Amino acid sequence: MESTEHQKKQLIFGTPGDYEPMAYHMTYIESYRGFDIELAWHIASALDCKPEIVDTTWDTLVQDAKADAFDMAIGGISRTPQREAELTLSDDYLETGKTILCRKADAARFTSLAAIDKPDVRVMYNPGGTNESFVKANLHHADCRIFAKNVDIPHQIVLGKADVMITETVEAAFYLRRFPELAAPLIDQPFTHEAFCIAMSPKCANWVGAINHILAKLRASGKLQEMAQRCIGWPPHANHTESREENR
Repeated sequence: MESTEHQKKQLIFGTPGDYEPMAYHMTYIESYRGFDIELAWHIASALDCKPEIVDTTWDTLVQDAKADAFDMAIGGISRTPQREAELTLSDDYLETGKTILCRKADAARFTSLAAIDKPDVRVMYNPGGTNESFVKANLHHADCRIFAKNVDIPHQIVLGKADVMITETVEAAFYLRRFPELAAPLIDQPFTHEAFCIAMSPKCANWVGAINHILAKLRASGKLQEMAQRCIGWPPHANHTESREENR
């Protein structure tokens, strides 16, 4: 966190910026949007800081945080053993879970993980995060394909370039509104139960109490729930969760 005598302290948030509806880098206007971007603004305001958003990647998020490339990571960040061991994580603020997107015409085919894990099913996922971890741990027979830009995978499904996207309930709910051709037949029965949190760099570890207090106030006021409904379009689960299985 940096400051000058004449400016507010600067609070730098790192995000992969490829995860609608949580945090998305709109490169054509050099801006960011999403639930977590709005949350970052609330946190910065509560701390009397000026927010700044910078890019990171799922592959380098932990090492970038440890190198002080930013103060906190946002953008659909869930718990992994590496993140818990090497960074300081806030309380959970939004529940989610692994699920799928597919074309509506194929929804009746994909009623279980076993129905997806077949050689003739093309599964697409982004690299570096827990979508990749989930695929490698659970899909051993499907035709699994990495696609670099997570934000573009739903459209690839619409175009018929793949059959299934491994995603999370909040992301699936968002894309159902954008693409009427898509379905999420297992959205009410996610394969895992996860939750998003804020990951703090080592130099900002002592801020965790303040961040948790801000999250608690936003939850108690109903603001987190309102943001989830507006930004995601999915009945929010914006309460603390004790379940920490597979994570993004």
